[in-house]
Amino acid sequence: MQPSITEELVATPGSLSTNKDVCTLSQAELDIFSNATITTIRQFACPETGSCTAELTSLCGQQTENGRRSLSSRHLQEEQSWQVNYVVTDTFTCELSTCSSASDTARISAISGSIATNMMTAIDTENFVAVLSQNILVVQSTIMDPSIVVCLIVWGIVNEAVTEVSVQGTGVFYPDWDFHSGTCLEDGNQPLYMKHVEAWLFDSLDECCDRYFGGWNRNKCMNIKGSGLWYVSHIGGKCVTDCNEGSGETCGGLANPFSDDLFSDPKSCCMSDLPWIFLEFCEAESLISSCYGGTGLYYRGDASGSKVCVRDCDPANGDTTCGGIVEDTYVVLHATAEDCCTVEYDWIENELCAARSTQTPLEKYWPDMLNGKCIKDSEEQSEDLDVPIYNSKSECCAESIHWVSEAECNAANGGNATVAQGSGQFFIDWVTEQCIQDCEGPAPCGGIGKSWEELYETENACCDMIPWVERKDCVSTEV
Repeated sequence: MQPSITEELVATPGSLSTNKDVCTLSQAELDIFSNATITTIRQFACPETGSCTAELTSLCGQQTENGRRSLSSRHLQEEQSWQVNYVVTDTFTCELSTCSSASDTARISAISGSIATNMMTAIDTENFVAVLSQNILVVQSTIMDPSIVVCLIVWGIVNEAVTEVSVQGTGVFYPDWDFHSGTCLEDGNQPLYMKHVEAWLFDSLDECCDRYFGGWNRNKCMNIKGSGLWYVSHIGGKCVTDCNEGSGETCGGLANPFSDDLFSDPKSCCMSDLPWIFLEFCEAESLISSCYGGTGLYYRGDASGSKVCVRDCDPANGDTTCGGIVEDTYVVLHATAEDCCTVEYDWIENELCAARSTQTPLEKYWPDMLNGKCIKDSEEQSEDLDVPIYNSKSECCAESIHWVSEAECNAANGGNATVAQGSGQFFIDWVTEQCIQDCEGPAPCGGIGKSWEELYETENACCDMIPWVERKDCVSTEV
C-alpha cells in the first residue's frame, strides 16, 4: 500500500530582548517595531529558501493575537516587559505518513539546525541589530523617534525545534533509560516492563521530567536552551543571560531553576543583585556595550590623581576633565562641578575649584603673597588651591597684600604708573635718616611708601620727628 503523505511543520521558538524599553512606545510605534522585528527574523532565519514564516507570540508581557504560550516565568522578578517571544515555522512534505524515515528525520534536523544557527549567528555578530535598525529606519516616519536605534543592543536565545505532524503522538511519555538521552520520549517504544506498570508513564513531558530528571537535569529533559532572561554571575561581577554556554557573549549558561532569580533586562538584575556596582556601569558590562561612556557627572578626583573634581567619563576619549568611568556605588556623583566642589572640597574657593574641575579660565585675582602682588588667574594659575580669590585687583591688594600700599601692589602687577602716583606726603627713610616724599619721580620723591610707613602732611612735620638731623640735610635731594 502506498503510504499517505503528511504535511510536517518545524517550529523553532525563541526570544529576543533589547536594551530599549520598547514597551513605553505608543501603539503606532510598537507596530513599526514589531513589523521590523518580524521582517528581520525572516531575513536571517531562512535567507536561502525564504520558505519559512515568522510571528511574534508575545510582546511586552502579553501574548499576541495568534501567539502561543510564552516561556516559563520561573523565579522571574518582574514582567518580561522588553522581551519579544517569536516562532519561526517551516513546512515540508514527509516521505512517510509517520515522518519517521531517515530522510524525514534528516530534513527536520537540517531545517531546525539551519534556523537556529542562522538566528544565533546573526544575534552574536550584531548583524541582527544592524539589519533591525535599518528596517526600523526604512519604515519609520514622524510617528517614531529614530533615536531608538542609537546604541541599540539585542540579545536572545533559540529553543529546540518542535515538530508537528498530522499523525498524532501517543500522548504517553516515558523516561529514556535505554539510549540515555536525558529526556522522556513519546514514540510508543517504551520497554515492555514500563507498559505494564503505569507508574513509569505520564500524560505530559512536564510530569515525566519532574519525576525522573529533576534539578539541573530538568532543563535538558525539557529540551530547554534557556529563557534568554538575565541572572547574576557573582564570579563575573555582572549579569548574564540564561542560555546554553557558547550561545553569545552575554551567555552565562543555563540558570539554576531553583536558586537563580531571573530578570527581563540586565539593569533590573544589576539593581537587585549587584547593588554595590554602579547601575549604569553594571548594565554596560553585562551587555558588553562600548556605547556607555559614563554619566558625565562629577565626583571627587583623588583616585584619578586630581586635586579637584573630575567627570564620570573615559579620559581615553581625549577629554582631560574625565577621571575614569565610575564602577562602584560608594562614589558620590554630583550634577555640576560647583555642587561637587561644595561637598568634596569645601576648603577651596568654590569658583576656583569649579574652574579647575571644568578646566575653564577664571577671570579673577589671587594673591601672590611671596612677591607682594595680585595675579589674574586666567593669565597665571595659582598652584596653591588654598588661596582666596577676588573680583578685582584692587580688592585683592587691599585684602590680602595689606603690608604694601595699593599703589605699590598695583605697580608690582605691572599696573599703569599714573595709578601709582603716591600720596605726595612725607615719610622717614630710616636708612639715610632723611625725609622723602611718597611719590614716583625726581627728589624729593623716594618711591611709593610701604603700608606701614607713617606719613606726614609736610616736610617740616616729618623733619620734626628726626630733630638730630639738621634741617638743611633733612629732606633728600638725591634721586
